[in-house]
Amino acid sequence: MSHDGITKLRPVAGPNLTMMLIMLGMIGPFAFQIFLPSMPGLAAEYGVSNAAVQTTVSLYLVTFACAQLCLGALADRFGRRRVIMAGLVAYMGGALICATAQSIETLAAGRAVQAIGGCAGLMFARVIARDLHERGRAAGVIGFVTMMTALAGTLTPILGGWIDVTLGWRVSFWCTLALGLFVFTVMSLWLPETRPHSAAGQTLAALREGLGQLKSPAFLGYAGHGACTLSAWYAMVTGLPYVMVDVLDQPTIAYGFYFPFLSLGYMAGNLITARVAHRWDIHRLIVVGVALALLACPLLIAWNLLAAPTPLALFLPMGLISLSHGLSQPGAMSGAIGLQPKLAGSAAGLMGFGQWMIAALTAQAVGILQNGTIWPTTLIVIGFTVLSYLSYLLARQTEARGTDAGRPA
Repeated sequence: MSHDGITKLRPVAGPNLTMMLIMLGMIGPFAFQIFLPSMPGLAAEYGVSNAAVQTTVSLYLVTFACAQLCLGALADRFGRRRVIMAGLVAYMGGALICATAQSIETLAAGRAVQAIGGCAGLMFARVIARDLHERGRAAGVIGFVTMMTALAGTLTPILGGWIDVTLGWRVSFWCTLALGLFVFTVMSLWLPETRPHSAAGQTLAALREGLGQLKSPAFLGYAGHGACTLSAWYAMVTGLPYVMVDVLDQPTIAYGFYFPFLSLGYMAGNLITARVAHRWDIHRLIVVGVALALLACPLLIAWNLLAAPTPLALFLPMGLISLSHGLSQPGAMSGAIGLQPKLAGSAAGLMGFGQWMIAALTAQAVGILQNGTIWPTTLIVIGFTVLSYLSYLLARQTEARGTDAGRPA
């Protein structure tokens, strides 16, 4: 799309388009995180097991992953704006179901409906950035949106905990509904349609062409890099709480004290990407990010082998890995989505589905593989970091040779 065409798509008045993308990107993490502090009390309130309460999280994540496959193809057929607005309606409807739920089954169902809208917001924030910008600049916008989304995800549990203690857990869903209504109003007034005019014309054709990207080594390489970096992150955040308490004999609150090494590291990487992306292409962003991550891996191993493991010996190198992934991940997202601009929605859906499903399996594996040492979590993080580099090599070499089977002739 030409720059002239991009200018015409921008709203004449109203919120800055990047701010609207941030709003879209934040609604999913907000809905997911604000509820988490209330989970322990739900077992007693509903008279169910903790495993039953856990379905409100697992069903949300599974729906979040699977919905992206359908929403991407629908957006390539009907346009980004229509699908986003429908997703926001689902987001508000799910919040209303949850706020009035009288059983854990109804609550879990409402969370699944909510996840449809949450994933629409996050994935289309990235798709629209790629619709409107070339790959390097899109990576910068995606990086900035991701940084703000991560910040929201860090602060929202604090708000959720306060609401649970002072007002009751149902109020968190009324807050989610209010946020959804606000974002819906803003998008209905000012969000432009950004789908390229050459997008696929039939829903089934769009879905077929979108799935055809799985034949593209370049797409698989970029998407694989994104999946590996996200999985490394979830290995950290699900494995380190166990390591801190059961291996390093730290108090429960210690994890929260050291967690900013990870979250601020990732946000710093996103911020750097947002600042330099207009000067660097996506390959430079990814190469620098991968290089820093690969340097942090031997540091992580050596520090914990040469001395007794400590929280700092874990969180400082992993914080550097998080920063590195914050640098490279937006470039990989932009690369995967931008291979075929007319199928950007389908590409984002496929990529998001793979990322979240692999990350969910990783989080489960981290719990199963714990053996009373730091090494299961540590080696999984290192393994995914190395795999992220190999995935990028596949994409880079395929593009360099010009032999990508998934690209149009």
